[in-house]
Amino acid sequence: MMEMEKQPGENWPIAIKCKGALPTGLSLASGTVSAIRLDTNATDNTVLASTTLTISGTDAILRIQAGAAGVDYKITALLLLSDGISVLEEDVLLHVVAR
Repeated sequence: MMEMEKQPGENWPIAIKCKGALPTGLSLASGTVSAIRLDTNATDNTVLASTTLTISGTDAILRIQAGAAGVDYKITALLLLSDGISVLEEDVLLHVVAR
C-alpha cells in the first residue's frame, strides 16, 4: 500500500504504478477510484477530483484534493485489465495534515 501526506488545500495527481503487478500479456484498460474516511468508515469522495482513473501505459493516474485536516483516507483503485475480466486493486493511505 502506498502512503502519502498532504495539506487540506493541496491538489495534485498521484500515479499508481502497476508495471510489476500486470500479468503477462495484459495491460490496463480502465479504472475507478473511491475514498473512505478511516475515522468514520464512511465513503467520502470529496478528497478525489474524479472517481474515474486516467490510464497512461502501466500507470493509473488520479488527482487528490481537499480533505479534512487530521483525517486519514483509504483510497482504493479498481483497475480493469485488457482481457475485460481481470481486475487489480491498489490502495493508497492518505494522511491530511495542517502544518
